[in-house]
Amino acid sequence: MKEMQNIYAVIVTYNRLALLKECVEAVSRQSCGLRSIVIVDNCSTDGTKEYLDGIASEKIKVVHLPENIGGAGGFSRGIKEAVTDGADAVWVMDDDTIPNPDSLQKLAEVATGNPKAGFVGSRVVWTDGTEHNMNRPVFLSSDDEAQQVRQVKQSSFVSMLIMSEAIRAVGLPYKEFFIWKDDIEYARRIVNAGYEGLYALDSVVLHKTPTNYSADLSNAPVSAAWKFYYGQRNTVFMDRQKHGKTLTFFFKELNHLRLALRKLRRRPKEERAVFKEKLMQGFCDGLKFSPQIEYIC
Repeated sequence: MKEMQNIYAVIVTYNRLALLKECVEAVSRQSCGLRSIVIVDNCSTDGTKEYLDGIASEKIKVVHLPENIGGAGGFSRGIKEAVTDGADAVWVMDDDTIPNPDSLQKLAEVATGNPKAGFVGSRVVWTDGTEHNMNRPVFLSSDDEAQQVRQVKQSSFVSMLIMSEAIRAVGLPYKEFFIWKDDIEYARRIVNAGYEGLYALDSVVLHKTPTNYSADLSNAPVSAAWKFYYGQRNTVFMDRQKHGKTLTFFFKELNHLRLALRKLRRRPKEERAVFKEKLMQGFCDGLKFSPQIEYIC
């Protein structure tokens, strides 16, 4: 693969102004030059709009959305803006991602050295330096554990460099996913199209969440129950795409739902009811959910 001249960063933000400022500063000081930074604001109400309007420039493009369309919608829009504008590759991240100064350079080195690369993901750590539980990649094999670069089946939108060639080939992420599973589905789609998904151990970014967590029904706060609706719905859709609408698929999904509901057993009754409603709704909606892939002409 020839050297990439036009790398665009895409940052999706929603009501996290302090973290956004930290993210933008870290992205702006990368050792590997960026052609442009596209920031998609999901209709924030915390002063983000005013801040972004103040830093908008020829290099920093700001997209203000009239409503919150979720991380999935934001990434879809931002990636489209970047590729349409001429990006060779798009570096995506949430507003609570704080990359090291050489994070992009390490990703780009891996991408330029591999002609089959569809995307390259970073190693994502938490504030104490340990691997972030939410952003663990799924490796293709355990045979290359000692390697600095490994192949993966899926990766996270918390620092993923995606080749524009792959984006044009497979289309944009499903904006209708809203949140959760959009990056997993998209990475799998790229790999299934014949590209390689790669993981660069030397490219390190900080995912600055309040705690080092993963989505767990046994201890997630009730205020996050709505997110599990999207996780359930999107997972059922992905499985349906893979296996088709067969009886085997249906009963497998029912079993997955049963196992998920079992994780709620130790929660108070009122909390169980809230999560159960979201999971059941997500399961039912996933059986008929039919988002369409949008391609870039």
